[in-house]
Amino acid sequence: MIVHLASCVRNCCKLLLLTLCLVASAAGHAAVNVVDTLTASKVFAEIPLEVLDMLRPSTRLDMLDYYNQADSLLTVQNALGGESRLEQVAPDYFKVSVTPISTLEIKLLPYKKGQLVMTLYTVSTMESSPSGLRPLSDTEVRFFDSNLQPLDPSKFLTPPTLKTLFNLKNSNLTEKDLLEKIPFPAIAYTTGPGEAPLTATFTSLEALSQEDRDLLTPLLTPTVIASWNGKFNFK
Repeated sequence: MIVHLASCVRNCCKLLLLTLCLVASAAGHAAVNVVDTLTASKVFAEIPLEVLDMLRPSTRLDMLDYYNQADSLLTVQNALGGESRLEQVAPDYFKVSVTPISTLEIKLLPYKKGQLVMTLYTVSTMESSPSGLRPLSDTEVRFFDSNLQPLDPSKFLTPPTLKTLFNLKNSNLTEKDLLEKIPFPAIAYTTGPGEAPLTATFTSLEALSQEDRDLLTPLLTPTVIASWNGKFNFK
């Protein structure tokens, strides 16, 4: 009886030890997953300089540290001596005012079993037109994998075309006419956290003459949206 009892105790101890090991292993695995979780803030800190050369990595970390510690948005000096400021911070979305005329948005997108990173770098300038200087905004859209390696944007974005933006059914104008008047279409993109769509706003009319703006404005759908389904498709 004593030998049998001792054997039972030993078996119970082994079972308890195995259970504790499994729990510790699961906890450690969960901790690794938490550490490795990609966030828009982490992308902001690590995005290559070619995307955001105006803010050095150390400056970005200062902005994030201040936000995390003080729950406040810090204005810092960028590489040109101007001011940069965080505008919005969410787990899957990040927006920073890089200069008074430029912004960077970072958006995490679900893709297959992982995530993609989309960046929207928008610059607004004053362009010369026949009627004087007028504002014009344009966005450079880039995509990266979860290791921040660049991807081909055409695989994930089909931008709106002039045919998409202008309704020529009741007009004497043709697509060729549009291309002659607007040889270099400018589009400003923006998005937001969560399931916010990608919004595309056509801005090229601002650089045209008043006569052409009056002619084209009634035909234009100035803003269009696309939802993410593995690709943003504006067609």
